[in-house]
Amino acid sequence: MAGRSPRKELIAGNLLLVALLVVHTLDHVLRQDAPVPSATAFAGLAGIVAAVFALGLALAGHRRAPAGTAFVGIATAVGFVALHVFPEWSVFSQPYADIDADAISWTAMIVPAIVGAGVGAIGVRAARLQQFSAGS
Repeated sequence: MAGRSPRKELIAGNLLLVALLVVHTLDHVLRQDAPVPSATAFAGLAGIVAAVFALGLALAGHRRAPAGTAFVGIATAVGFVALHVFPEWSVFSQPYADIDADAISWTAMIVPAIVGAGVGAIGVRAARLQQFSAGS
């Protein structure tokens, strides 16, 4: 995203992440037969709310938007892997290997995890630029 302002990068990254979280949720609701454990559904809902909140901070140009974006992006990446890739480890687990998820479902899970990591990096970069600017 060279040439874009940090604010535009935060908005674009958060918007993409929210869209992918919606796609992932729709995959669970419309395509998968396996029931989603309550704790996993709660974690997913909390993630969507946090991503929408980070998007709102970015749209408003709030000074906490970079930190919020960094946190939400990294938490999304870690959360997706912990909930869907790792073997069952807690009430939050729903390993895709155990529910016979197809390639579309795997894609709808892996892509938001990767994008979440990228969005987290955008947030970290914007926070560092903000910190550098404040120190000048």
